[in-house]
Amino acid sequence: MKALLLLLPAYLAAQTGSTDLLSGTWLNENHQTPGVTQLTVRRDGARTIVHVWGACSPVDCDWGEADAELWNGIPLVIWKHGFSDIHMELVPQPDGRLVVVYRSEYHDESGRTDAGQAEFYARQEEKPDSADTLAARALLKSVAEKYRALKTARFESTQTVHRSTGKSEIRSETSTTLFFSAPDHARVETPRSTRIEDGTVDWELFPSSNEYTRIPQAKGLSSRFLPYVLLDTVRGTPVISGHEQLDGVNCTTVRIDLGRGIRQELWIDDATRLVRKETFNDASTRRQTVYTVARTDEKLDPALFTYDPARTNATDRRQSAREAPVSLVGRPAPEFALRDLEDREVRLGDLRGKVVLLDFWGTWCGYCREALPAVELLHRAAESKGLVVFGVDSEAPALAREYVAKYKYTFRTLADPNDALAARYHVNGWPTTVLIDREGNVAFYDEGGEQEKLRDALLKLGVW
Repeated sequence: MKALLLLLPAYLAAQTGSTDLLSGTWLNENHQTPGVTQLTVRRDGARTIVHVWGACSPVDCDWGEADAELWNGIPLVIWKHGFSDIHMELVPQPDGRLVVVYRSEYHDESGRTDAGQAEFYARQEEKPDSADTLAARALLKSVAEKYRALKTARFESTQTVHRSTGKSEIRSETSTTLFFSAPDHARVETPRSTRIEDGTVDWELFPSSNEYTRIPQAKGLSSRFLPYVLLDTVRGTPVISGHEQLDGVNCTTVRIDLGRGIRQELWIDDATRLVRKETFNDASTRRQTVYTVARTDEKLDPALFTYDPARTNATDRRQSAREAPVSLVGRPAPEFALRDLEDREVRLGDLRGKVVLLDFWGTWCGYCREALPAVELLHRAAESKGLVVFGVDSEAPALAREYVAKYKYTFRTLADPNDALAARYHVNGWPTTVLIDREGNVAFYDEGGEQEKLRDALLKLGVW
């Protein structure tokens, strides 16, 4: 990667700046990339339009479309994601491949920086669509046009996820209410939080702790909250798979093969051209979303799309997390009573006289997974000296249980539904480690897992 970045100036100097060479679909040669997996480039008159997908699970995230502009002869695209701007340069190579160089500038007050990365892409051979696929694409285009034309909308949905972990199946269910007002106002309500986009700011509200976060609002709101606006640019091969009634509504079903064993299916209302049901299936996950309410073009209260933290004296969750090493250290640790993965209750008050280590982690967090072997080492090495180690995870207990069993971790993990304990300890980044001394006071707080500082703190507490 470093060698590639060093060679880029020579690559850039050799290019003519023409975007005609870029038209088509490009696939990342690194199939395990954590970044951009695929992009398409097309011309529309004088415009060069780039469509990008990024690595996500179970299916890649659709970034939508943006215009490319020439910068020093090189096509440049800027993706405004709210919390970050991604600057992307597209550099065609003499061997027919494409180098994509991209770097993030963060606006989430995290202080993060990005040195950037560059990856090679190969042009995908275009295959003509069959008659069945052309019919399916025509239907999807009419659905996309319907969603793009919405002025206001209210959608209520229930999403059910079945995830196979090898030995068991985990089921989770989430209800969501979406209010949308064109072109750039949205409100999304879930049991855990409420998200409001007011045209300028992207707010996330946490009613249980009276906290909020804020970042600049991303560009292209409708494609993020109403992904069906992009159905006419869908990847994969769609076919009309049947016709059936769903709760008394006549629907046409469209099945889309997205590759890598992932299949999407849509139930489209024949009368309204709105999606009434959607499923994603892969080898380990089945995700189903059912829309129980789909109202369009009704009058919505403008107050739905505004937020003022002063009204409830709410606190900034990120600010609280930044201040936590000062605001919590030296003070009594927030009490808790949680159940572990074996359904045994653990109360902090019962652990006086012990040094308690809380490691906030999740199976979805790569840095957490990397840090867990060191957490296990601390548990085994210092348990006899009075250290009690707990992982804290908000996922389904069965998922965490199977993960710790797979890697033979012996420290106990506490189930933290809806991140309630994480909020009390002002956790906004994972992993976060908290040490509580024998008197019940917070002695150490660190986001990111700096092992040397943690061991110094353990030495001071006499357990290392």
